Amino acid sequence: MKSRMKRVAAVLLGISMLVITVGCGKSDEEYKGKLIKVSITVSSQTPVTKAMNEVFKPELEKRLNGKYDIQLYDSGILGAEKVTYDYTKSGIIEMSVVGTSMWSETPKMTIPDFPFIFKDVEHAKACYQGALGEYIQKDIEATQPVKLLSWMPNGARAFSSNRKLERVEDFKGQKMRMPNNPIHVKLAESLGASVVIMDMGEVFTSLEQGVVDGQDNPIATLKSAGWYEVQNYVYNTNHIISSLELFAGEAFWNQLTAEEQQIFQEVADETAEYAWNLYIEELEADKQFIKDQGIQVTELTEADREVLKNKVQPVYDYLNKQYDWVDEAKSIIEGIK
Repeated sequence: MKSRMKRVAAVLLGISMLVITVGCGKSDEEYKGKLIKVSITVSSQTPVTKAMNEVFKPELEKRLNGKYDIQLYDSGILGAEKVTYDYTKSGIIEMSVVGTSMWSETPKMTIPDFPFIFKDVEHAKACYQGALGEYIQKDIEATQPVKLLSWMPNGARAFSSNRKLERVEDFKGQKMRMPNNPIHVKLAESLGASVVIMDMGEVFTSLEQGVVDGQDNPIATLKSAGWYEVQNYVYNTNHIISSLELFAGEAFWNQLTAEEQQIFQEVADETAEYAWNLYIEELEADKQFIKDQGIQVTELTEADREVLKNKVQPVYDYLNKQYDWVDEAKSIIEGIK
């Protein structure tokens, strides 16, 4: 009973916060069409948020002749990933852009976190926008009240450290901050590092004070979060190429006409394509930025990639014990060129 009351209280709090947030924007008279709230959990500077602003919102409003007023709330202003996803499922908001925080509810959403599963960013894009994306989409739509409209880039992860990190052997003994996710934790441990689990908000200070030596995130995050100020090395491993997904709540989606659904889907696909292309364009610029700050960037050789893939086999041993579809997913990915 207490647990249920807490959930109800959380939803009511979310609704009240949402009303306050929306109230701080346009007045009712300024809305030209039916309001559609889209929560985006990443910052305004990411390729995905830029794509949502430059493609998704204007194209939908134009093609649907102003019937809908698409309001975008980025940087997690309407809630963190899990909260935002729950709001979308329950209909508190119509749509959202989130990562893979729902993996505990839909285990196949762990696939974007599989290490060294993609050859490179272009291969990851082809997988998400092709057979792999369809494979996961089928599962999530069969078990959750959402419509998955498109897959967008969340970044290729690299390791950084304030200690020498140029080759596989350098991981041994390093204290690595990792998110509270068993795949990420087992990944770092299998490379020889010791793991410290902490929230993103604690990372800068922990790196600065030596509580941890390093972390793993996309290079764009190293730049935007300012972590380059307290790191000296980047090992550009691209070990996980993660995704962001554009969801529509099932109740909202089913209220649309068939023609409107088709337009939403077309624009979602165009938005994803724009976001991927923009992300790929920005990769080299982000890398050059951190080099200009004095960070030593070491690219992963093919030989070392194979060594790392072998060393992280314990991650796949764990996954195979948890799920009976891991080899099937790997086979789909290997078949995509």
